Amino acid sequence: MAQILLKQPGQPVADFSIIGTMITVAGVSIDCVERQNDGMVNVEIRHNAGGAGEGGNGAYLAQIAIPARRYETIKTKTGEQQAAVALDPNAIEVTLWPTV
Repeated sequence: MAQILLKQPGQPVADFSIIGTMITVAGVSIDCVERQNDGMVNVEIRHNAGGAGEGGNGAYLAQIAIPARRYETIKTKTGEQQAAVALDPNAIEVTLWPTV
């Protein structure tokens, strides 16, 4: 499961769920496998005027850090090939901000 970090332990946070590599905070779902690329990806979920959403300038609800895609070398009949390694859910970091 993803690592959960609390900005202020003991404070209330937005509703969230983590199922494998799918992170949902305040109704905003992020599929980390779809978002992963060759560099670290940071996703911000904020409380904006219209409610929770990705990005914007409202108060932070959560930050999701998705690690860079890793590759392994596989030997083939014609040489070697790079293959992406599946995203490890334990490598995802979810930082939750207090809602009060």
